[in-house]
Amino acid sequence: MKRRHFLALGFCVAPYMTEVLAIDYRESKPEAWTSSSINDAAMALYGREKFATIQKSEDIELIVPKAIVRDPENIPISIHSNIKAKSLAIFQDANPKSLVAVFDVSEDSIIAYELNIKMEFKGTVFAVLEGMDGELYYARQYIDVLVLSCLASSG
Repeated sequence: MKRRHFLALGFCVAPYMTEVLAIDYRESKPEAWTSSSINDAAMALYGREKFATIQKSEDIELIVPKAIVRDPENIPISIHSNIKAKSLAIFQDANPKSLVAVFDVSEDSIIAYELNIKMEFKGTVFAVLEGMDGELYYARQYIDVLVLSCLASSG
């Protein structure tokens, strides 16, 4: 095979390699996505035995707004860590479904995620890292969401 053909084939196949290597958590762990409590969702994702060993870690930095959030549809959160991890999961306890996202990461990945989430009410956000050592580590932060109810008066 000529070199240019090999390179062209490599460039064509490379985007699909991430699809092959990625884990589809919605297909492999469907009960985690339908659970309404953080404990049930985490146990469905990681298993009861592994979840029983979860420990708080100062090496996970979970950054959320400190003031009252006025836009519950667009809450920015950031997660940073130097722990070598297999996966990162984000949970919250304000919406009917607890699991927000799961990221499959490799040992050499840099864990520095910034995303926006939606929360219907005030609540707690949990970030759970599954380390390369098989242990679970977590950080949590409370988010206060301003809920405006419409007051209609008939007159």
